[in-house]
Amino acid sequence: MVRPIEAAGFGTFARDALPDQIAARVIGLITERRLKPGDRLPPERELAQSMGVSRSSLREALRALSLLGVTEMRQGDGTYLTALDPDALMRPFGLVLKLSDGQLKALFEARRVIEPGLAALAAERVDGETLAALHRCVGDSAAALGDDEAFMRADLQLHGLIAQAASNSILSRVIESIGGMGVASRRRTNSLPGVQEQTVDDHRAIVAALEARDPPAAAAAMLHHLENVERRSPAGES
Repeated sequence: MVRPIEAAGFGTFARDALPDQIAARVIGLITERRLKPGDRLPPERELAQSMGVSRSSLREALRALSLLGVTEMRQGDGTYLTALDPDALMRPFGLVLKLSDGQLKALFEARRVIEPGLAALAAERVDGETLAALHRCVGDSAAALGDDEAFMRADLQLHGLIAQAASNSILSRVIESIGGMGVASRRRTNSLPGVQEQTVDDHRAIVAALEARDPPAAAAAMLHHLENVERRSPAGES
């Protein structure tokens, strides 16, 4: 059953409201739990009149929200909120990062903030099966020296396993979303002299700290690894 939503609940705007202001209002109502997943929004004409905005501005705002995965327009049936699934909502964020190849410095800043914390959590929560998989990743990395693509796959898998072991769904989604940009970075750095060998050594140190269930050591080993990579990356040259 569709929950009835009153147009008056969206508030009003000055007549020249920008579409992003309208979209921000809708998102605010979602975060305030006044709108819920699956809700059908009031008819466009009614909603625009209630908010005091033009239908063209409202339509543009709803189109932007649709691209973000927040709303969906059903032909002949109106505009609905999606299920607001976190994985789906993070996809546009990941796409932006994949396209922003010039933001590698910002990428490393984000990784330095997030990944040591994930490693510390993983040291507290990692299980034996995941530790065995991490050891295999290190072995695969060592065996793939000189094969850039195979090395990158093992590298990405190791970092992904650590994120999973941390058991924090929000942080895991964030790190997954910047993974596309991480691929671009790895393709540039993994072929440079000495990078792969250093990475294998760094990964061994990280896994050893995880196996010792030592959160500070795991965080420090991860930070040291990221700093080593950044120094050799295009971001480190700027």
